Amino acid sequence: MKITAVETIQIPEHPHLLFVQIHTDEGITGLGETFPRPSSSVAVIHDVLTGLILGQNPFDIERLWRDMFQAINYHGYAGAELRALSAIDMALWDILGKASNLPVYRLLGGKCREEIPVYNTCVSHGPYQDHELFTENPEELAQSLLADGIRAMKIWHFDELSVKTGGQSISKEDLAYGVSIVERIRQAVGDKMEIAIEGHACWNLPSAIKIAKALEPYDVMWLEDLIPADNIGALRQLRNTTTSPICASERLFSRFQFLPLLQQEAVDIVMPDIAWVGGISEMKKIATLASAYQLPIAPHNCGGPIISLANAHICANIPNLFICESVRAFYNTYFKNIVTNPIQVKNGFMQIPEAPGIGAELLPELLKRDDLIRRVTKDSGVNTHWAVGDPWKDDLGNNF
Repeated sequence: MKITAVETIQIPEHPHLLFVQIHTDEGITGLGETFPRPSSSVAVIHDVLTGLILGQNPFDIERLWRDMFQAINYHGYAGAELRALSAIDMALWDILGKASNLPVYRLLGGKCREEIPVYNTCVSHGPYQDHELFTENPEELAQSLLADGIRAMKIWHFDELSVKTGGQSISKEDLAYGVSIVERIRQAVGDKMEIAIEGHACWNLPSAIKIAKALEPYDVMWLEDLIPADNIGALRQLRNTTTSPICASERLFSRFQFLPLLQQEAVDIVMPDIAWVGGISEMKKIATLASAYQLPIAPHNCGGPIISLANAHICANIPNLFICESVRAFYNTYFKNIVTNPIQVKNGFMQIPEAPGIGAELLPELLKRDDLIRRVTKDSGVNTHWAVGDPWKDDLGNNF
């Protein structure tokens, strides 16, 4: 089997999502996805990565990953480059699963569990106003989630409080307000609901310590990215000052950035994003790495329908899963308008896909639309070996 074409597809009403289809000479097509800011990933896919995989055997996933990573690492890999590689990697696993007539989790080594515990990230979309509710009526939100069988939630109400000082300090009044949201949830539903606090790296270390100490009486599930993950020493200092678990970080790309986080004992819960770290292949490696440090994985999962399915496969397989992120405002609304067999969440658990490959296709009626933004590369003529990247040559290898 050989790769014959690489296609990117964008849907106007979902401008942050990018779908990648890899076509083969045997008629099997693999589907992957990444997000956000798709235009930059489109350029990387067609201008850099496609030339490395056209004509290659899609079953050689590990070699192709190595070759693509070597090419993007030449000029710095963390960003659009690795988001692009992640989508291609998912599509390659999808091809392998379809050709083998097996779901991806079987190819990874089988299941460690029968269903996957999830928490809800409280994003608003369509009829779901979860983001507004966690500040306006957190009691109602928690009760609504429990009614859906969801027993863990993530909110980020401290973010807005950082704006006035640029995250360099937090007043006593703002701190009390931030704590009060968590307190109201506890008063409404007690310990029935786990509460994770997302920080989006909005705070400096002294402010993060204040927030962490103030939240300790409420037994939060974790504190996530209160400070940037760039300075591992600062993150370790935060961890050492609080009894609340520290979770990090969707902002780290590949096993190479997660390794120092683990080596320096700066984290309690490891949170990679399958669409940013390098796809299914790299998620498996990061999970194995974390297991050597006796730490659990809690995948970041705020993308579209294929990303959720890819996460389900890795979460089914890895032994050290804690919990997986989900967004009910997405999987209960628009996923069904994009793919066949979207992910199913029942009573707080993500169901494991059993169809071959990743388990879904873009809807045939969607692909017939003439407003999709599509680009297909069948012959790039560039980047034909793994050590590419010389900025002083043109696309044909000629010196400038």
